[in-house]
Amino acid sequence: MMSVEYSRVKDQVRAIESARPAADVDPEGHKEANERITQLIDRSRLFANAERARRVPL
Repeated sequence: MMSVEYSRVKDQVRAIESARPAADVDPEGHKEANERITQLIDRSRLFANAERARRVPL
């Protein structure tokens, strides 16, 4: 089952991808869009790991 957070991040990534310029047209804009996607995914993973850590007793 997909989490709400996963669906939210997936929707944001799709939105960035749809607005992202082609690499051969605007290489810098394409790179910036890819960096935003990477940051979104990394941040989501950090929160997911923190959430798991709170649920698992040490």
